[in-house]
Amino acid sequence: MPRIRNLVPVLLVRDLDSSIRFYVDVLGFHKQWRQSTPDAGENCLLNHGTVDLLLSTGPHLGSTPQFTGTFYLSMFDVDEFYEQIRDRADVVWPLQTMPMGQREFGIRDPDGYVLAFAEIV
Repeated sequence: MPRIRNLVPVLLVRDLDSSIRFYVDVLGFHKQWRQSTPDAGENCLLNHGTVDLLLSTGPHLGSTPQFTGTFYLSMFDVDEFYEQIRDRADVVWPLQTMPMGQREFGIRDPDGYVLAFAEIV
C-alpha cells in the first residue's frame, strides 16, 4: 500500500520577506529555496529538522491569510526555546505544563497563524 511520507503546509502570506525573516530569524528555520512565477506567485520553502513549510503569495490560495486551527510542532528543549523567542514573538499562551503531560506554548506569526511548540515531559 502507498505510504504518505511527509506533510508540507502551504501558508498564504501578505509579505513574503517579512514572513521569511520571522521564520528564519526568530524561529530558526532555514531557507531551502525561493522562486517566483506569474501563475504561482512568490514561494519560499523553509525547513527546520523534519518540518517543511512553504510560504506563498500565490493567487490560487486566496487574497487573505486565514486558518482556523493550530500547527503543533513537537520539539526538545521547549523551555529554552520559549526563553529565546518570547520577547520576539506574539505569545498567544505562555509556556505551561498541560493536563495531558506536555510543556507547550503558542505564538502567532506575522500573518496570524498560530504555532504551538510542545515537548512531552
